[in-house]
Amino acid sequence: MLVSKQEARKKKLEHPDSIHEFRPAAPALARRVRASTTTNVIFNLTIRTSLPTDRQVYRYLCTIHFCFKGDSMADLKVQFCGVNFKNPIIAASAEPTLSARNMKQVIRTGAGGLVAKTVTDSEAMRRLTRMSKWRYLDEEHNVCRGKIPRLFTFYGRTGLAEETPEEWMKELKEAQTSALKHDCALIGSVAGTTVESWVTLSKMMEDTGIRLIELNFGCPHPSEMKGTPTGMLVGQDKNAASDITHQVTRSVKIPVIIKLTPQVADVVDMARAVQSAGGSAVTIINRFVGFCLDIETGRPYIHGWAGVGGPWVKPLTLRWVSKVYTALGIPITGTNGVYDWKDAVEFMMSGATLVQLCSVVMLKGYGYLGKVIKGVEEFLDRKGYPSVREIIGVAAKAAMSYEEMESLPRECALIVRELCTNCKRCMRSCFYNAIEVKEGEVTIGEACRGCGICTCVCPVPGAILLRHLCVYPPS
Repeated sequence: MLVSKQEARKKKLEHPDSIHEFRPAAPALARRVRASTTTNVIFNLTIRTSLPTDRQVYRYLCTIHFCFKGDSMADLKVQFCGVNFKNPIIAASAEPTLSARNMKQVIRTGAGGLVAKTVTDSEAMRRLTRMSKWRYLDEEHNVCRGKIPRLFTFYGRTGLAEETPEEWMKELKEAQTSALKHDCALIGSVAGTTVESWVTLSKMMEDTGIRLIELNFGCPHPSEMKGTPTGMLVGQDKNAASDITHQVTRSVKIPVIIKLTPQVADVVDMARAVQSAGGSAVTIINRFVGFCLDIETGRPYIHGWAGVGGPWVKPLTLRWVSKVYTALGIPITGTNGVYDWKDAVEFMMSGATLVQLCSVVMLKGYGYLGKVIKGVEEFLDRKGYPSVREIIGVAAKAAMSYEEMESLPRECALIVRELCTNCKRCMRSCFYNAIEVKEGEVTIGEACRGCGICTCVCPVPGAILLRHLCVYPPS
């Protein structure tokens, strides 16, 4: 119920070990309270029958403070490899960061940082950027025309920074000047063709004043190019990746991030190797190489093989983000699969400290970065998190191994008879033969494994529930 602050103090507690929790009744009410001159603030009053944890108390106090300090209570700041970021949302190394002009547009959105387009000594990779081709594909892998679905496939081909290393450093210095004015962390990106060029380019990058370097061991396109030993070709060779990481980290004083490829047997194993070689953090993960075509013409889109990514790949990326986080504890910046603020939160709960966006920025424009930041902020406020740092890795830590799952209570599906329409949709999807019709009604028998498919396909919300075997269905 809603009571005033003064009335709450008068309430008698029924249990000596319980406390009052005060929370804003709703964000809209909180805004009205701030706009009001009265100090008779309205709070929700609930009774607890056990003492709260220190963390809960802190959240409640922060929530109360939210009424007075403004629309946001959550602290979005994170620290990554010793560098402070005003928020965890950053632009990935791609077309949105391929020039000083483009990087400045990222900076103006309020993004916490950006990764510059990768500089290289490979003339072939510079030429490839001049032949860039991109297509957004729908769920059926047809080329989109105007309307682009949320789970699009981003199919494309591009190279690295078009400028020579010397020219690119001038672009970086110009962008860095703007980044410093707006508290935006600029991360440099490097891809050499020899160990020596990786080292040289990294030193040049450090000399610009940039505080973090990302080594691009993930770019998919060199795998389709002759005589271009960089990107994914390095990321698939543990010895080469370790050697380059070691040589670069011993040659520069700033932290080095390793951008990994998904096209290896075990990303955790590769992350462990580059960490042992001196890498300070990893970026998980670059795009796959794919092949998409038009069956009407019998020809591939954009003439052949290309990089593949987009929101559909998120579960695959989060697998490796969570696995690396739990296995190694190394700082992670996550990318490939982010569409909106919810995805960004999922990346962070899986273990990423920073979240990189690319394909959706190329779809919706630079301003979309600000919308993602706002969405994360509003989520934290709604859930009562005082800091974005509190959500990092929470889901990964809660994940159970297959062996641990064996100790979980057995579940079974239960039909709520008042809601069931006997449509038999659940029967078509039960391959354990646990669902049948008895006396004209759909019933679930003892063979039920509690797999949950029937709860997903049932067209009536709440008509089928999953319960522990000791729990009886509602009457």
